[in-house]
Amino acid sequence: MRPANLEHLRFSMKRIKRLFSKPIFVVIGTLIVMWFIIRTFFTAPILSNITFSRAYYDRNGKLLRITLTPDDKYRIFTPLDQISPHIIKAIILYEDKYFYTHFGVNPISVVRAVRQYASGVSRPVGGSTITMQVARLVYDINSKSLCGKIKQIIAAIYIDLFHSKSEILEAYFNLAPYGGNIEGLGAASKIYFGKQAKDLTKIESITLATIPQNPNKRGLNTINGIKNIESMRKNLVHKWVVENPQDSDLYVLSNMPLTAGKISDLPFLAPHLIDNLNTQKNLAFGPHTITTIDINLQQKLEQTLRNAISARKSYGITNAAAILVNYKTMEVLSYIGSADYFNKQIFGQNDGVRAYRSPGSTLKPFIYAMAVDRGLIHGFSLLRDTPINFGVYAPENSDNEFFGPVLAHDALTHSRNVPAINLLREIGINNFYKLLKQFGVNNLRAPEHYGLSVALGGAEVSMLDIAKMYAIMANLGVIRNIKYITNTQDDTQQTVLSPEAFFLTLDMLGRQSTQTTSIPFTKNKQSLLHHYWKTGTSSSYRDAWTAGIFGDFVLVVWVGNFDGKPNNAFSGARAAAPIYFALSDTIIKYYQDTPQPIQNNNFMTPNMNIAEVEMCEIGGNIANAYCPKKTKSYFIPGKSPIAQNSVFRAIPIDKKSGLRACVADPKTTRMAVYEFWDGEYMDMFNRAGIKRKTAPKFMPECAPSEPQDAFVPPIITSPMADSTIVITSNQTSTPIGFSAFSSRFQDKMMWFMDDTILGSTKNGEVLEYNVSMGDHHVRVTDSTGTTNEITFSVIGGK
Repeated sequence: MRPANLEHLRFSMKRIKRLFSKPIFVVIGTLIVMWFIIRTFFTAPILSNITFSRAYYDRNGKLLRITLTPDDKYRIFTPLDQISPHIIKAIILYEDKYFYTHFGVNPISVVRAVRQYASGVSRPVGGSTITMQVARLVYDINSKSLCGKIKQIIAAIYIDLFHSKSEILEAYFNLAPYGGNIEGLGAASKIYFGKQAKDLTKIESITLATIPQNPNKRGLNTINGIKNIESMRKNLVHKWVVENPQDSDLYVLSNMPLTAGKISDLPFLAPHLIDNLNTQKNLAFGPHTITTIDINLQQKLEQTLRNAISARKSYGITNAAAILVNYKTMEVLSYIGSADYFNKQIFGQNDGVRAYRSPGSTLKPFIYAMAVDRGLIHGFSLLRDTPINFGVYAPENSDNEFFGPVLAHDALTHSRNVPAINLLREIGINNFYKLLKQFGVNNLRAPEHYGLSVALGGAEVSMLDIAKMYAIMANLGVIRNIKYITNTQDDTQQTVLSPEAFFLTLDMLGRQSTQTTSIPFTKNKQSLLHHYWKTGTSSSYRDAWTAGIFGDFVLVVWVGNFDGKPNNAFSGARAAAPIYFALSDTIIKYYQDTPQPIQNNNFMTPNMNIAEVEMCEIGGNIANAYCPKKTKSYFIPGKSPIAQNSVFRAIPIDKKSGLRACVADPKTTRMAVYEFWDGEYMDMFNRAGIKRKTAPKFMPECAPSEPQDAFVPPIITSPMADSTIVITSNQTSTPIGFSAFSSRFQDKMMWFMDDTILGSTKNGEVLEYNVSMGDHHVRVTDSTGTTNEITFSVIGGK
């Protein structure tokens, strides 16, 4: 560098140093830094305290509802990049030509407005800039007074100082009034023209740009508003064309009749779902939310539901709810919270889908799934449906009858209570409680509160809980949350039980016919679509349920009253099931003509540890050579019980006397098949007048020790072995019923507890005795001296 240039540089640096050493520039620099810090870190967005509506759509883009804000406005947040450039241009042309150059206030316009105001002009020209209008709307300033106008000017300067022009424009378009309770361009464009702000045409943009200056007279929600705006629109079109001569065709459009939608035209569809979503403040829904609902299907199902209820009004059935979920995607396709949202007599705005109710027997499949998973049963295991009691608690079936020996799949589909309770005892109440918690059922008290009643609907759940649980079963144990919004990220959480356990449970449910003598409705016999369904009826007939799986869907139906009023007609089989099948028929027809009609799913996967064997339909278990009626079913190798059927046995019969021979001898005997049931079952058959093919008596010369079944010990049916009975009062003892069955039907059996003789009973008789708290040992002995023993405990519940 040349010396002269170097000297010049040094002189310049010294001059700059002297300049910035002056106090005024220090102050200016400090203020700039402070301004930057405040703007960057301490200035909240202009709209931070403004609440907005949401526009909800069905999965195909059809508008369902625009919700109101807490201050009863239709105001949809619309970012500036989602607003048509035409209306941005029109607003600046009409409202504030110098928007991008002034500091929030246009001094020339303000002076002109003050001069006209002072001269007494009746309607002075307004001097408000776009920024001043934003200030008035954000801070709720009354700008008609002189004090208010000063506040507005100061606020506008503040806004312009700490916010960009884009932020100010965005705030304006989201707050500007457009007539009535419509605020913001997003709501106005949707209500008046049925489109989003980004899709506005030039003439639509010009039309909307003229409203905020006088929304009461120019709002498109009234006939007068449409008339008043036509002349203003023509004026703005003229200004537009002056600056944009290529758009002269707007003259023709501005002379055409103006039509616009009204608030009264807004849809109000799927109301319970939208109410539900609108309360979920923690979910980051956008202003335009696409739900998973198929509103065309929803409306068809709503009509089907109304028709079904109307046909049953004579039975006092006036309300029902239903939810349909695609279990493969976990998307809700239909959500009907009540039969009529606007019917105050049935409390129609209550949401039956979210309400917590007693589910009756709809939870039983999951008790059976746990029992299958623990290797206790398979679909053809023989279970006992016989009277039992637990101290003062003696559960019964809804029909007050007992089947006696019953196959597991029949016990499940026919909602037999006693087998379910016995299985629950074996798997453990706490274990079943933990399973419900894993499923996401949150409305649960401590397990001790329910006891064994949890098997019969003692724990209240919602329809959403039931739908999710049945979806988990259809997904073979994979837990996924229900989705209401499209494009929601899949949230697979965990798996419960084994896929094989749910597969066997589904197979049990699928063996139920849709036509039984206890279900008085007609189902198309030609339909090949398979349903895996379960009914439920709560105590005192307050709630009737049917939940089922077909194709890719889970459908849950509830029938009842929101005020809890009982009705003997509220039976799962007689009230909910017919509505379930009416809805499912509508769903099947809806998809019939689509590219994807509903198809059966068999749930079998290639890696599943499942074997198919022949089972015996009478007496259950794996069929032996003597079973008269066999059918194929499934079990889990290495886990399911593999006992063979023991009811049908071949025994030697003396050819001459027809009596049972002592031993088989081909010369004097023939082999014949007879039924061998234990004493409890035979007693029930005898009481019911049901004859079984039982073996004849032994020949007189047979010694008692020879027959293998001569000394079968009595079966104790109450109390249950290893059970714990809880005293629910303040007493230290409780009455307990003792009963047993012997293969010798007329025998008397003696009862002993600890070191005390309790008394005697015959088959099926109950001996009641007051038992104190503690561990107890019980023995029962028949006339041959054959004995059976159990232990049980009595504890205090307080």
